[in-house]
Amino acid sequence: MLTTHLLVPRRSPSSLAALGWGDFDRVFGQLWNGVGTAARSGAAAYAPRVDFTETETEMRVAAELPGFEEKDIQVSLEDGVLTIAGERTAELKNEDAKEVRHVETFHGKYRRSLRLPSEVNADGVKAVYRNGILTVTLPKSPQAQARVIPVTSGS
Repeated sequence: MLTTHLLVPRRSPSSLAALGWGDFDRVFGQLWNGVGTAARSGAAAYAPRVDFTETETEMRVAAELPGFEEKDIQVSLEDGVLTIAGERTAELKNEDAKEVRHVETFHGKYRRSLRLPSEVNADGVKAVYRNGILTVTLPKSPQAQARVIPVTSGS
């Protein structure tokens, strides 16, 4: 199980009243990437959430990219680093802005890079995008696959 810890300094009840909106935004910015001052300023960053799994013969990366289109996603592999990048354009136009009350969806450029723990057969890498999930399958090179070493007697 994955556990995330947020370290927030303890404050006495009397000091809670002294908290300003800046502190509020800072704490929420730690909880959710992009919420708070960064989101209001347009400086919010987006990095797709990923699951990384590995077997004896392959590694698999599944990235959440809801609302994206295949043409907006680029996958590259260079020097043992897998990079998922692209751009999502805003669905709202400026003329629609007078009716918009609140926006939390991401638009803009994104990039996520992962260093892979072993050698990959680059010719066999496959990327499939379906139902908002990008799945990249990376077959391990024969040198990186586990081998059983027979043990013999020393006589």
